[in-house]
Amino acid sequence: MRFPRLFRRVLDPLTDRIPVPVLGGPNRGRLWSLASAGSGYGTGRRAADQIRFLRSLIRPGDVVWDVGAHHGYVTLMAAAAVGESGVVHAFEPGERNARMLERHLRWNGARNATPHRLALGAADGEADFGGGYTSKMQALGRGDERVIVRRGASLVADGDARPPDVMKIDVEGAEGDVLAGAAEILPADARLVIAMHSPEADAACREVLSELGFSTFPTGGLERARSGTHGWPDDPDLVAVGPDGFLAPELQAALGSL
Repeated sequence: MRFPRLFRRVLDPLTDRIPVPVLGGPNRGRLWSLASAGSGYGTGRRAADQIRFLRSLIRPGDVVWDVGAHHGYVTLMAAAAVGESGVVHAFEPGERNARMLERHLRWNGARNATPHRLALGAADGEADFGGGYTSKMQALGRGDERVIVRRGASLVADGDARPPDVMKIDVEGAEGDVLAGAAEILPADARLVIAMHSPEADAACREVLSELGFSTFPTGGLERARSGTHGWPDDPDLVAVGPDGFLAPELQAALGSL
């Protein structure tokens, strides 16, 4: 059940610090804030098929970038999947979202996951951030919170992050900018899952990926969105694999149901 915004302003500060166990899915048994347990997070049903697919791309020892980490649900899954020899970099610019992300990592002892309170984009600088009906829908270019924006390539050059073997991007329309800022540091066998929030973002990402020689695999949801017969759904995924990478046939076949 989701309470109206007015009630949430009162309830959230009271329930932020109350941990509850996730009941199912890839994060089963891990601790999650009661304030954030709706929308399928507490039950483990949140985007379950998509998260299982993403999990199948991650190998022990990988470096994973979770871009648009929100409260850290994917970050926690990835931190367990990469193991002690792997690293997860979680990017979330919003103050409250980042605070919840950091709390969930701390509660679950995810020491191989590093939170970054910033956004990724095509250029280093600052931008407004916020808006959206829920915290999951906040984005650059709207709202009144001023946040830091960095190119992925700048972070790597400065030694703040290692290049990603796996990259998940879910940034409410700025997907092309994230890719453009990280293009030069993506490994040739990188595996990407990108949530597309508009036809324009889809086109921008495909242009960057084509220049890099990446193979792209649309999910069933993205194929339907591109057909234009049912409008653009919430955020269908595009999967991309570098020129030295490989997507197993069984994973390609699974994309149709996503």
